Amino acid sequence: MKIFYKQILNLELWHDYFLGQQNPPSLPLANYEISEMLALVPTTNCQQVLKNLRWIFRLQPHGGSIFASVEEVKPDDSKTNFPTQIPVDRPYRLTFWLVVRDRYFANFTNLPLTAPRHQIYYFSNQSGNQGHALFLTQPLPVYASNTNYHLGQLVTHNNQTLEALRDRTNVTIVPDANDWDILPSSQYVSELDSLPQQEASRMYTIPEANPGDRFRFTLVDANEQETFALEVVAANKHISGNAIAVSLNFQNQIPGCYQLCLNNIQVDKFILYEQAIAHNAFALVEIVLNQNLVAPAFSLLKFQDGKTLIQPKTYVIRFKNRATHWRYRYEKPHGFTKDKLPDFELKDDKTYFSKRPQGLLRQPKRLFTDGKDQRLPAPGVMLIKPERQIDPETEKEAIAIFSDVHL
Repeated sequence: MKIFYKQILNLELWHDYFLGQQNPPSLPLANYEISEMLALVPTTNCQQVLKNLRWIFRLQPHGGSIFASVEEVKPDDSKTNFPTQIPVDRPYRLTFWLVVRDRYFANFTNLPLTAPRHQIYYFSNQSGNQGHALFLTQPLPVYASNTNYHLGQLVTHNNQTLEALRDRTNVTIVPDANDWDILPSSQYVSELDSLPQQEASRMYTIPEANPGDRFRFTLVDANEQETFALEVVAANKHISGNAIAVSLNFQNQIPGCYQLCLNNIQVDKFILYEQAIAHNAFALVEIVLNQNLVAPAFSLLKFQDGKTLIQPKTYVIRFKNRATHWRYRYEKPHGFTKDKLPDFELKDDKTYFSKRPQGLLRQPKRLFTDGKDQRLPAPGVMLIKPERQIDPETEKEAIAIFSDVHL
């Protein structure tokens, strides 16, 4: 019997630091390789699911791909109507750790320089975030007036993506160009994609209970299936109105996104992780194989005439490059006056920096010139420093991020 494999999933990792902030309808694959910096690692459970379905995961320069074992079809059948050899007759989850292998990743990626403790990023095909690609990230918020925005925050406005250049409250209905960098419309990883990470055991405190009260704890996974249940009854000797501390053990649960419910009401949402990889994992990618829960545009499978047909898809996770003030430091006085440096703020006789933050790129599109029209080098990604500065417009102290170049 012949064995045929067809690609069912292509998972692409885009990063604007390497791609140059372009607006591609699809990834320009030529000469683009990110696998040395960002690697997809199937979880132990995912490896078993793939094996049972006769699917194969392969790392690619741009991310990873999954190939499904399919039945041979007649020549007149549509190219996409390939039934899987093993029917996908129940919900599955494919989970992958996204591991960062570059120590300077945070420096050139538009995310918090210091990640909150016990948080992890989460990407899923249940996001429903569809634009010029099928994004696994949460949709960016829409710009709104009278809203406080922080440095680097991304929003959408009039079919464009905007990046905040400073911390401030925007009061205008139309974004002020002095406060925002305007980019082509796209979707990016943001803080909205971050969730708490949970170890295999935890304590949960019920704030108030009476003798005989019953409390039922459950875990619900991304397939909306209950995977854990524990019932607790307050003892007859319990003092009415006092709290109860309950020990919860999730030892046998597979990694993924879960809702913790108490008496059918969600009280927490988190990512359950494997201890062995937790310290290296930047994110968890969860692909749900459930046609009833996944939007049709994102669904990899279609059930027809008792068979499971593959619907090959390309999912995208896109990272925005960080924008910084490019700061030039001299060992001796540079001798330039303010009128000779129109693109810069003159800090002192040995230092000046760009007025507007500039996106860091592996191959910069633009280079500054000094007061003698000599071309200045672009900064690297190693010397990144957040500092408190006085905003010249608001005259208030705010955080700014600098990239230092020593001349």
